[in-house]
Amino acid sequence: MITPLRSSTFRLAGGGVMAFLGLAILLFVLPDASQRRGRSVKAAQDASRDLERKSAELKAYQAEADRIRADRRALDELLRNMPAESIGQLHWKLSQTLFELSQKHGVRLVSVKYGAPSREGAKGSLLESVDVEFTVTGLFKSLKTFMLALEGGKLPFAVVSAKLDESPEGAHLTVVLRAFRQAPGSALEPGEGA
Repeated sequence: MITPLRSSTFRLAGGGVMAFLGLAILLFVLPDASQRRGRSVKAAQDASRDLERKSAELKAYQAEADRIRADRRALDELLRNMPAESIGQLHWKLSQTLFELSQKHGVRLVSVKYGAPSREGAKGSLLESVDVEFTVTGLFKSLKTFMLALEGGKLPFAVVSAKLDESPEGAHLTVVLRAFRQAPGSALEPGEGA
């Protein structure tokens, strides 16, 4: 009878040790494994969000680079077409363009005044500008098509200001353009500029 009691005691002790090990695993190992899994899931989610953010940033930088390349091509084209002629020839071309467009769009060119040429920006600039102020009268619709055609022209200029008034002859438009040309003695090459 001692043998069965002894084997029962050993079984009870073994079961207790196993229960203790099971409890220790339950209390220490499983929460740690659960925390590790939680950390790895969170790390994966953070990495996924970071990848999406970096991908969006990369697309934004690519779009910006494409825009800069397109702007550079447009600037190079503008510089290739920039007139290098005398200021008198530039005045003549502008006068011709204004007169032709006024005739085409049914507006009356009242006056054209030219300013003196000046260097743009800092000393050593390769561009000169000349301000041209002109006045046209006509119907609003005709003045609008006249300005749209002028802005779509081949001459390198920018509209500095435009003022539309009412007059007895109809609408009265006063515009100041700034025309550009290569400065004397400079030959602009694409990719150059001040």
